[in-house]
Amino acid sequence: MSDNRAYVTYSASDGVAHIELARPEFGNTLDLTMTHQLRDAVQRALRSHTVDVLELTSTGGDFCVGTDTEAARQADDPTTQVFEQAAALDEMFGILNASTKPVIAGVQGLAAGSGLGIALAADICLCTPDATFRVAPHGGLGAPDPGLAWQLPRAIGQQRALSFALGRRTIDATTAESWGVVTVVEGDLPAAVDGIARSLTGEGLWANGETRRLLRASWDTDRTSLAQSEAATMVRAMLRAKV
Repeated sequence: MSDNRAYVTYSASDGVAHIELARPEFGNTLDLTMTHQLRDAVQRALRSHTVDVLELTSTGGDFCVGTDTEAARQADDPTTQVFEQAAALDEMFGILNASTKPVIAGVQGLAAGSGLGIALAADICLCTPDATFRVAPHGGLGAPDPGLAWQLPRAIGQQRALSFALGRRTIDATTAESWGVVTVVEGDLPAAVDGIARSLTGEGLWANGETRRLLRASWDTDRTSLAQSEAATMVRAMLRAKV
């Protein structure tokens, strides 16, 4: 039976798309339906000519405590269920990574497993002082959620990622900030996220998008090809300035 409930909400105004995880009774865990809804919301924002920046936030006490494996545990064929969920997560993270628009995330409570993956997929992640982060998802099997092993070493370095993951550590917001993963904000988190998002719209929008693209591509592009892409971007910038 299909699940028609809305676990992800979408709204847009003044150039900013606000995408919110809305499954707080389950810690915003990502099951297959919710993963597809998040993918669809991100694609909607990227396709919109009136959206310049994406905000990713959540309702409830926790941002996202990981991937929901309950369906796989109950399935007659758990392998198929797990691979289907993994494919959906990979698609969603791939779309976020390839975004041509800046992505801002706001984290409260726990971000674990695929929730940590979403935080790392954002270009800028803000969090509350009491936020915590870990690799192993809450109530999970101990293995990292799909998509996280690719992102984590790129964000914090391989040795630190290994220590973090193998030590089963839960790090606090101060540690995450010292690692360069987040910026801790006092007060109203949604307002802070919205303020950053709106500061990225307007005159610097094109340059922000190109800078994001070049930096994200650097992991998978050889140095010469990346330099050529940088040069082409400079040419486009000069041509735009003459218009």
